[in-house]
Amino acid sequence: MIRNLLTLTERRFDRTLQEQVKVQSAIKVLEQQRTHLQLRMTTLETQIILFEQSAQLNKVSFWERQRLKAALLAEIAHLQYQIESIGSELIKYEQSRKQIVARMVTLRNKCEKFRNYLKQQRLARCLKLERQQQNEIEELSVYGNNET
Repeated sequence: MIRNLLTLTERRFDRTLQEQVKVQSAIKVLEQQRTHLQLRMTTLETQIILFEQSAQLNKVSFWERQRLKAALLAEIAHLQYQIESIGSELIKYEQSRKQIVARMVTLRNKCEKFRNYLKQQRLARCLKLERQQQNEIEELSVYGNNET
């Protein structure tokens, strides 16, 4: 029965380990996405600075630059929103990861307790068998000496 409990606990531990791998993979993907978005945002900010530094030739080009600058600012705002969304997802995944780690520690401790218990039981059986054999040998030697 304890062996079955150990097997079940080991399976739960393995599933939890797989879940942890999935969560860590998702965290890594989100962090890469966030880094990519931040890089894109930096590039757009650099473009805005270039629009501001360029010389205005006439009214049409000035308003064209202003329109492009507004479009870039809108895209930057959208990227910031995506980065914030990714940040909140990362927080959720981190909390989930912490819960998984706590569960893994608990399951690992349970497995260790079951293994130790089974080891003690095995040792107790071996000692009991050894004592029985020793008692039988003593009985045979005593009984054998009495017959002669």
